[in-house]
Amino acid sequence: MSAVRPEFVVLHVEDDAQLAAGLARLLRAQGLEALTASDGPDALTRIAHGALPDVLIMDVNLPGEMDGADAAQEICHALGHVVPTIFLSGQLSNVGLPWLPGAPLLFVAKPVDPEVLLKAVESFADLGRFIRAHTHH
Repeated sequence: MSAVRPEFVVLHVEDDAQLAAGLARLLRAQGLEALTASDGPDALTRIAHGALPDVLIMDVNLPGEMDGADAAQEICHALGHVVPTIFLSGQLSNVGLPWLPGAPLLFVAKPVDPEVLLKAVESFADLGRFIRAHTHH
């Protein structure tokens, strides 16, 4: 009898509650564990309470002091390792690159094609788990 592989954990940081709920439903329908946060500080609270995401999905334009790139940096810093990150934005031309050395990054324009996003999440989650396993000794 083989052990059941734990599901992948996706942390989605998005201030649009309707969009966040829709994406959470989509991810859960694929058997993924979907965590949502409304902004950077909310996401960091999730991490502080033990969330270990395999992949991040970040809205680039978040309210408050931290944009998506800042929040992704802080999350990776808090975890002690990089996490593959998918950035979503309506205006990719004004997106600044986050300082996440070694982190696989993908930038996707909104509106997002759900199938494309799911394929990216699948690939990135595998990679995220691999990175985490090889970071913590």
